[in-house]
Amino acid sequence: MSENNERKIAYVIALVCLVVGIVVYAALPSKSSEEPVRVMYESTGENVLFSHMEHTEDYGQDCFACHHEIAYDESKGHDSCGSCHDAESTRVPALGQDGLFDHETHSQYYGLSCTDCHHMYDPDSGSQPQNCNACHMETGDDYMPSLSDSFHQQCIGCHQDFGVGPTTENCNDCHGARKRADAFHDQCTGCHEQAGQGPLRDDCTGCHAY
Repeated sequence: MSENNERKIAYVIALVCLVVGIVVYAALPSKSSEEPVRVMYESTGENVLFSHMEHTEDYGQDCFACHHEIAYDESKGHDSCGSCHDAESTRVPALGQDGLFDHETHSQYYGLSCTDCHHMYDPDSGSQPQNCNACHMETGDDYMPSLSDSFHQQCIGCHQDFGVGPTTENCNDCHGARKRADAFHDQCTGCHEQAGQGPLRDDCTGCHAY
C-alpha cells in the first residue's frame, strides 16, 4: 500500500471518529447547573440582569446572603424572592399602632409586668409608661442600646428564656415580609454600600439597564 493511500485511510478514520464523537456528545443529556448562571428580573423600571456566578465566585457571596430562609429551614431550598416577598407589602411594625405585639396576651397569659419592658416606669408614680423611643434613639452607644437593638435583645431574649414565641432572628416571624421592591433595593444596594463597589442606591441605571 502506497504512502498516499495510507494517509487517505488515516484521514478517513480521523473524520469518522470526529463525526461519531460529535453525534455521541450531542445525544448525551446536558447537565444543568444547580444554580442559574444569570437571572433576569423583570421590573417596571427596566429589567435587572443578576449574575449568580459573578456574586458567588468573584465576590464570595453564599446562598444565605439572599435566600435568608435556608438558614432557618433547609427544606425551603432556593425559592424565588417572590415566594416570601409580595409585590405589595405585608410588613407591619412589631410594636406600636397595628403592630403584632399584644400587650394583653403578654401580661395576662405570660405574666409579664409593665416594668419588664418599660424599665424606667414606676407604677406608683401615677404616670403612664413611656414609649421605647423616649430613651432609645435610632443610634445607640455603650450606655444605651439603639431602638432596634433594644427591641431585638428584649423580645428575642425573653422568648429564648421562656422557650416560646419567635426565638430566631428571622425577621418575618415578627415583622412579616417586606415589599418585593424594597427587599431587592435594601439587599442589593445595602451589600454594595458595605463592600464599596457595585451600583449604589442613587444609581438606578447601574442595575435597571435591560
